[in-house]
Amino acid sequence: MNPQNVAAWCATGSLPESGELYATFLKEDGLFDDAEGGQWDFKEAWPFSLSDDYFGGIARLVCAFANSHGGVIVFGVHDKKRTGGHNKVKWNIDRFNSAIQQLLGSLPQMTLKSYQNDDAGSVDVLLVKPRQMGLPPFRFNKQVGKYRANILWVRVGHEVRSAEPAHYPVLFCRAHPTDVESTALDGSIPPSPATLKQRFVGRTEVLDRLFQWLEASDEPRTFLHGKGGSGKTTIAYEFARLVKEHGENLRAFGGEYLDAVIFVSAKEKSLLVAEARVIETETRDFSDEKELLRSILHYGGWTMDEEYLSNATVDQLRSDIKDYLNINSVLLVIDDIDTLTTKGVDPGSDFLYRTLCRAARHSKVVYTLRNAPSQSLTNAVEVPGLSDDDYELFVDECVEHFKVPQPSSEFRKKKLSDLSERRPLVIESVIALRRTAGNYDQAMELFQQQTGDAIRDYVFLREWDALSTNTSRLLLAALSEFNEPAGFRDLQSVLQYEPSAVNDAIGAVREMFLQIDEAGSDALYALAPLTRAFVKSKRSQLVGYGLLHERVKAFRRHVAVSNPRAANIATQIERLLPPRYQSHQTERLNEAYRLVTDKNLPPFVTEDPFFRTVLGYVCASFAQARLPQARASFEYAFNMKFEPDYRYLRVWFQAEKGSGVNDGWCLKISDYVLQGKRYEERDKMEMIGRKATSLYARAQERLTTDPSDALKDLREALRLHLRAYKLYCTAGDIRAENSERYARSTGFQLLNTLAKSTVPWEFLEVIESIGRAGDGYVDPLEDPISEAAAFVVKNPQKVEAVSRTRQRLRSAIDALSNEKHWLSQSARERTASRLKHFDKELEEKLRSLRQPALASR
Repeated sequence: MNPQNVAAWCATGSLPESGELYATFLKEDGLFDDAEGGQWDFKEAWPFSLSDDYFGGIARLVCAFANSHGGVIVFGVHDKKRTGGHNKVKWNIDRFNSAIQQLLGSLPQMTLKSYQNDDAGSVDVLLVKPRQMGLPPFRFNKQVGKYRANILWVRVGHEVRSAEPAHYPVLFCRAHPTDVESTALDGSIPPSPATLKQRFVGRTEVLDRLFQWLEASDEPRTFLHGKGGSGKTTIAYEFARLVKEHGENLRAFGGEYLDAVIFVSAKEKSLLVAEARVIETETRDFSDEKELLRSILHYGGWTMDEEYLSNATVDQLRSDIKDYLNINSVLLVIDDIDTLTTKGVDPGSDFLYRTLCRAARHSKVVYTLRNAPSQSLTNAVEVPGLSDDDYELFVDECVEHFKVPQPSSEFRKKKLSDLSERRPLVIESVIALRRTAGNYDQAMELFQQQTGDAIRDYVFLREWDALSTNTSRLLLAALSEFNEPAGFRDLQSVLQYEPSAVNDAIGAVREMFLQIDEAGSDALYALAPLTRAFVKSKRSQLVGYGLLHERVKAFRRHVAVSNPRAANIATQIERLLPPRYQSHQTERLNEAYRLVTDKNLPPFVTEDPFFRTVLGYVCASFAQARLPQARASFEYAFNMKFEPDYRYLRVWFQAEKGSGVNDGWCLKISDYVLQGKRYEERDKMEMIGRKATSLYARAQERLTTDPSDALKDLREALRLHLRAYKLYCTAGDIRAENSERYARSTGFQLLNTLAKSTVPWEFLEVIESIGRAGDGYVDPLEDPISEAAAFVVKNPQKVEAVSRTRQRLRSAIDALSNEKHWLSQSARERTASRLKHFDKELEEKLRSLRQPALASR
């Protein structure tokens, strides 16, 4: 085996002649080498299907090779015998490329060549080149078989792995493992600010977006924003470190090689996690524009004359900055800029932005801040709480760092996750407390008491103090009093403010303090545990809080509390009929029904709305559901302003759906959930999809008898499927794949029906209305739009119909142009291209229709 040969093929992008290929891969005994490596892999057969697990594995391997240093896949080699000639699938490179492009959104550079050898056997070799400069790493945009979407794969030895911090130099900076002595860029970065200094954990998606911006965006600045303690500074530092230490091969937008990396910070306070204590930052780099410009020039090596830098005016420093950026291509990382902006201090951001735009060389600047930058939301990267995998890894790293026992699975997955909101700083603090606490529950209790005050103040106090009105603080205080999410009207009722004042208050605290559930009909607002604890520690100091407290207490008196007898019956029922089961034994069903229909039950039980929901659940659980009784029971509960357990409503929904009669009950159940306050966002997302499928089913029944109403149902079903798809994608929920399929199928039926009708422009009206609404991702409509356009062009139409269709097309193109409505920008570009081509086709059709009329004159 000669790895140097394979590396050379990958570098040039061309496969060798037959003799060199077989000489490279065959051992002395004439069999193929049984070892796989960083740039080669053997497969027995070309993929027959382009959608199953095997194809997913091949596509994953293509991504890994392209994201690393390239590689070759040799098809036709038997795994055990190590002989060639075993590929029985006739390959079609065009179909394969099309499937890969649809899956990835773009196509890696690949070359396929077949080789014949009478002794060793024939093979088909696919060469994958390393990805080009300026292209982001390849990843799936949807799940294929068991392989999830949005995972960045890399090749490590003979394995394909999801990217971890150790792989970032190769993945993002194009570093090569043979570059033992890589040359660091000029500039200056301080020591790592992270508590866990030995290893950076996760945040691959955020770094991915930062490197995309660095290489492919013409925007000279971006904003890295997130809540306090979310890890912004650590991520920004890791970004700067990677570029400084491994970025000699990177090119910023415009093809510029970077000359230097500079990291400066305005951070005033730091948290000593081990001591749960906030201290003043000793190494603060700047506190106004003059100090910022001075720091950039000093750390950038422009001048070492400290006396000059100290005495220079702002205008002199600005002139030097312009000269410096005309000569050098620099990555600037400016940390914690809102330390100044929340105090009303101008850090010179506008000057720096104008200078970067006009400089002779291309430079970039990253700002970290807590609140989302309202002036540049489209050019900002949010730092969310840790994802599942990163969270588990980070907990393990903290445990190892602080030398404490591992927490129980229940504690880490529920209690610690909820309390910390998955903010790294809070996770570190709670685990650090375990050193002096007897167990993790005691550590959490200590954190919730005075020990955690310093952390909570560090996370929230700056933004709390910066709130311009007491109204915003009182709104947070009101939410801290509620035990459940509150709607806009609830808040207005207890605050007694005009709607505009409540709206302004929500806007002021939205980014930093609120959890918002927008899946239902009305947005619901709540505070996460950490935020609630902070607000509770401050609310008593607010003017007007005493009166607010009494209002909230009065407002909550209507909440029904079930009596113990009803609760005991519910416990017995759930033991007999566990809601997680889809079917139940007949004897258990009969026993449950006997319990809930016992004539000796007193009225204080039978009239309890909670008991009625249990009765409804039992009636809906029968194979032949007792629907009249179930409906009456659940409706009674809703009329009493009681919101039943979602698991019970799901069973009722399935019973109504299984009845085969689309009489509106499934839609009613969906609306009950979507309008409810106590249902989780995950449940509402599911019910949006269920409502959409119910509308679709009703539309199928109406297409013949009442086509107008059927089309209305299909329109609403499509809108809801697209909304559910967006919510699932945003939440990283695996149900997004099914939701996409339902939306696509509904889109085909609705758009094709309209496109084939005498009013073909109405299919474009549907697209326009969906684009204007903007509450869902429209990616699933890419193929339905293309097919509907083809039908319009093919079908005979009158001049007036074609002309009107063309007019409506322009509005549809404009409505779909917003990139926020798309998950995949490549899908947006393909659809825009198809619609522009459709416009040309309509223009040509219009011309051909008018020619006979002109000739007859």
